[in-house]
Amino acid sequence: MRRLYWVAWVAWVLVLGCEPPSSQRARSAFVVNPEAIDFGAAAVGRTKSLKLRVTNGGRASYRVEGAVSSIPNVTVPSFEPFILSGGGEREIEVLFKPDVEGPVQGSLELITDADSRGDVPVLGRGVKAFVEVPETELDFGNVAMGLVEMRQVTVRNPSDVESPLELSLQGTDADQFTAERGEAEMLAPGESRVVSVAFAPKRLGSASAELRVAVCEGCEPAMIPLRGTGVASKLEVTPLRLDFGRVALGASSEQSITVRNQGNLPLRWSGVVLQDNPGGVYRVVSTPVVSGGALEPGAVVEVRVAFSPTALGRAGEGRVEVGVHEQGSTAPGPKVSLVGEGGTSCVSVLPRELDFGVVAEGMTATRPVEVVNRCRDSVLVNNLRLDTAQGGYFTLAQAPASLTVPPGQSAYVGITFSPRTGTARASTGQLAVTVRAGGTLSTEAVGLKGTGRAFQPCQFQLPEHLSFGKVPVGAEVSMGLVLRNTGTQPCYLASMQLAAGSAPSFTSRTVRNGVLLPGAKTTLVVRFKPDAEGPFEGLAEAWVNHPTQGHPLVALSGEGVRGCFAVQPTTVDFGLTKLACGPRTRELLAINDCVGPVRVAGMALEQTGTEFQVGPMNAFPSQLAPGARVKLTARYEPVDDGIDAAAVRFRLEDGSEYTAGLLGKGATKAEQTDRFLQESKAKVDVLFVVDNSGSMMEEQQSLGQNFAAFLSAANAASVDYRIGVTTTGLDPSPGGWSECPGGAQGGENGRLFPVDNSRPRIITPATANAAGVFADNTKVGVCHWNEQGLDAAHRALSDPLLYNQDDTRTQQPNDGNGGFLRQDAKLAIIFLSDEEDFSAQPVSFYETYFLALKGNDKTKLSINAIVGPMDLSTCPTSSSSGSRYIQLAQATGGVVESICTPNWAASLEKLSNSAFGPNRKFPLTQVPADAARIVVTVDGVPVTTGWEYDAATNSVIFERAAAPAPGTWVEVTYPLGCN
Repeated sequence: MRRLYWVAWVAWVLVLGCEPPSSQRARSAFVVNPEAIDFGAAAVGRTKSLKLRVTNGGRASYRVEGAVSSIPNVTVPSFEPFILSGGGEREIEVLFKPDVEGPVQGSLELITDADSRGDVPVLGRGVKAFVEVPETELDFGNVAMGLVEMRQVTVRNPSDVESPLELSLQGTDADQFTAERGEAEMLAPGESRVVSVAFAPKRLGSASAELRVAVCEGCEPAMIPLRGTGVASKLEVTPLRLDFGRVALGASSEQSITVRNQGNLPLRWSGVVLQDNPGGVYRVVSTPVVSGGALEPGAVVEVRVAFSPTALGRAGEGRVEVGVHEQGSTAPGPKVSLVGEGGTSCVSVLPRELDFGVVAEGMTATRPVEVVNRCRDSVLVNNLRLDTAQGGYFTLAQAPASLTVPPGQSAYVGITFSPRTGTARASTGQLAVTVRAGGTLSTEAVGLKGTGRAFQPCQFQLPEHLSFGKVPVGAEVSMGLVLRNTGTQPCYLASMQLAAGSAPSFTSRTVRNGVLLPGAKTTLVVRFKPDAEGPFEGLAEAWVNHPTQGHPLVALSGEGVRGCFAVQPTTVDFGLTKLACGPRTRELLAINDCVGPVRVAGMALEQTGTEFQVGPMNAFPSQLAPGARVKLTARYEPVDDGIDAAAVRFRLEDGSEYTAGLLGKGATKAEQTDRFLQESKAKVDVLFVVDNSGSMMEEQQSLGQNFAAFLSAANAASVDYRIGVTTTGLDPSPGGWSECPGGAQGGENGRLFPVDNSRPRIITPATANAAGVFADNTKVGVCHWNEQGLDAAHRALSDPLLYNQDDTRTQQPNDGNGGFLRQDAKLAIIFLSDEEDFSAQPVSFYETYFLALKGNDKTKLSINAIVGPMDLSTCPTSSSSGSRYIQLAQATGGVVESICTPNWAASLEKLSNSAFGPNRKFPLTQVPADAARIVVTVDGVPVTTGWEYDAATNSVIFERAAAPAPGTWVEVTYPLGCN
């Protein structure tokens, strides 16, 4: 019999060995370990995790796309699909979180293209925790070396049987903590016990560990984080936690750790070690070298650490170990925690990169850095730190004192670049600026670069005197002071500006440093605007590379007069002109408003080039009768890049001379780039129109209770807001079911609530307890029946209420809305009603009116509605659909939410983003030649969708959802036309 079995087995092997070649293909083999997932006991409400190892036991690769569980309590965190080649393996995490006690079973299917199925049986059991532990952190604070600090944790056995109490300490510094469970190792049914936890620091610096408490057999333990900091009297390490605050991406912030030996014996010094550095964002900048490696009694050393964030948000906590020890000790050194956050603030430092260009050796260049405060309060700018990475020298142009910048204003920090002699390579550096706004600390950075070069002495031409002649008081004449390179070698110009002490009637914008090629020029535009009769004097100065004539001076003079002869305009500015577009023309007039004739003895055109023409030149000499006007034509055709200037002199018979300035700027470039900084502080006026009918009590309460959610975007962007509330009632309620508060009996008729001024009627960022005031102001009562919200908003924002403090039509004092609407602020209107609007005018009337209030600028208007939806089946408590409110909101691109919203906070947050969202309209300085070739970037990243060009306003307008974030740079580049 045994022989027959043997023969059969051999035959079976031979059959397998003789399969046709088509069956000999490589096969994939799906293998899992373990073959079945058994979670065992898991505490109800807690998550237990196991790893499933997937292996390819064959030769052919297969792909794993995902996993599907048949048990709701068993999940697999999402993962990217992967391919397993022959012999490869991969772990997949599987989670089990039971909701109730009892066993569960099912399967986990791995979706693959392997030859074998990917089903894995899953078992588990939900059990009620035998021990309950509050999952709160225990923070022991600062504890001196040699002392012990105690904390307590209460554990409880909620079951009806005895439960073991098992505790353990784990973590990096577990040796510094102690936990005692008490005398008995078992918890009686229903027993609560206080567990004492001690912290006895053995090392200086921060310490952390975990107290783990077993909650049931086989369950994941409960973990209570433990923290403390060891401090000592012999050794002072301050601070033990470096908080860099908020630092802009691309910037670095540095702080110091001070180490002081306060004992009587030397301490061993070995420097510092960066132990934990998540994301690589922390860096030890400098570590002092101590002679002999010993920190003598009383000695102090300073360690500098930098934080350079690479992503927005809170960075992981780092740790530095300070290598200071008692002689002969091998204990770890003190540890200092490092924390920081990547982000932006309501303070901007501009520009983000300061390029000095080429600077002559032996000379300097100074340029300003602007610190713009868009916060609601003043900020303190300090800790100005300059670092030169290579090349020349970057220094502060003024003492590094702290600067206080009021809200909405700017401060300037001058930076000077001095090239190193004989160093032709580029110089680079960085300016770090620390800003304290309230309790928030942020650091911004400006990249610095420049290049040094040796120059031959500059040969140049510059007039010695610039006369503005007679200028009517209050009028302004602009003239150009032209410095031209008349040599054959390049010239270096350090700056050109008004000298200190010049009369305030003279103003100019400093010409920055640069290189003038042979024949090239630069122009300082000087403006003279006398505020009184009499002579005025000033001085302009330039700095060029010349050993003896490097500081030329130009005298400025002008006279303010009150005469009857005038030239209009006093300055003709042709603006930017492309060289290929041909000449531009403008008109000017010589006017005699005297009672008698005036004789103009002559007219002359003064310029250094040939770009300007004025005609007819034979118009003078001439006698101008009283009231006469002589029209002249000025023509400008640039021949090169840069600013051109000229003066037209009118000489009267009595010898007096009147001047008109001519300005233009030539450009060979084919495109223009306009740069905008997206403001982070905006002005927004918000009008809530709240239905005061009988069914609105709960909705009014929900609105008031969620005011914080509505202000979320406003607070994030430091918006300067004004918020008022009115009702849908125009006439006082006839009564019948309730009284309405506020003094108008529900007939506010557009007046802000409460009209009796029992509370502030306009809420601003300075309003004390703004949330409480708003909550009370939204409780407008439920006494009315005729909802006319659109009319109420129209009356609130029109005469006589709009600009008057008192409505003279009523008996209540000071019940007007004056002071609510600001001309330069965005207007947001929010309607809240469960009924249709019954106002008198068509919706288009209100749309036209509200747009006109904001100069027809759609970006300055936001109309939104929380009303009955069109589909009332989704909102059975609404009396009717608010179709007119919805129509108006949609016409202006506003937000529409259902009055039956289940989450008022989320709905109001959407309205907040709509009302307080950032600026969306960016007007261009020139008209594009081809709108299709406009290129938009935000912080250097091209943006191809979410905006459009509006030819009527010559602006780029972003969609509401695509508006650039506050603090970002928007650049619009477009081809120049010939307009």
